Amino acid sequence: MDKRKLSIILAVVLALMGVVMARNYINQVEKKFVKEERRAFVLLATASIPAGTTIDQAMVRLESIPEKYLQPKTFNSESPVLGKRAMADIFPGEQIMSTKLTIAVKDTSLAMRTPSGKRAMTITIPYLSAVGGKIRTNDYVDVVGTFPYNAQVDGKTITELVSVTLFQNILILGIEGGAPQERGKPAPAPTDLVVTLALSPREIALLTYAMDQGKLRLVLRTPLDVAVEPVAPVEVNTMWQYVFSNLGQEFLSPKEDKPPILKQQEKKQEAPPQLPPTLEVYRGTEKSSMVIK
Repeated sequence: MDKRKLSIILAVVLALMGVVMARNYINQVEKKFVKEERRAFVLLATASIPAGTTIDQAMVRLESIPEKYLQPKTFNSESPVLGKRAMADIFPGEQIMSTKLTIAVKDTSLAMRTPSGKRAMTITIPYLSAVGGKIRTNDYVDVVGTFPYNAQVDGKTITELVSVTLFQNILILGIEGGAPQERGKPAPAPTDLVVTLALSPREIALLTYAMDQGKLRLVLRTPLDVAVEPVAPVEVNTMWQYVFSNLGQEFLSPKEDKPPILKQQEKKQEAPPQLPPTLEVYRGTEKSSMVIK
């Protein structure tokens, strides 16, 4: 075989090898882009889901995302999640993962329903101090207390009442009592409620002390309101300042038109006009007066 034919055969072989290598490279690039563009459905939170909240359909949604952003132990449907409780806070847009949910839907023990980092504490509270018994399990409340406070006024100790918002957005783990009315029977006398709250260890210590110092009240919150805002303590001066600044404008402003009776009383109380001093002069049997200037 001469050199010319050998060169032609070698060139063909190299060309074929180049084509095969280029083809393989193109296939690898195509697979890479296809993998990057591959998408998957995942369940996301539509709003903030605090720990201890029972998840319903309004709190989650299915959304398609690139597969490479898919987190482990997520869900691609709603059914395994609805009815479970969040063991930790879930933020809006976060993928719902099984590690943040209760172990089983049927597990309804108090320990499993208590959020992570919280403790269950039971208190007794009057019926009317808990929204008339309208509070239910899984509701959120604020705890308000009224306590005696010793203030120093002009060197003297004066005891007055002060109302304080102790805690906000507290989960109700359970509630008993209240003597619900039965159909066809007269309404029974309301009884005290036994309420179990989810509190931090610090909150439990404060509430334990507060229970022995004054009166407590539970205020019901809407589930959509999770904000915790500062509330200043309220005492007698704070209350009257609010009344006069917001409700007492007519009371504080002088009135031009007064009732006739008041006008008559004011006229009677007016002092008589003072006359200028005079000097009496007698000339024989005649008497005259002279004004002294």
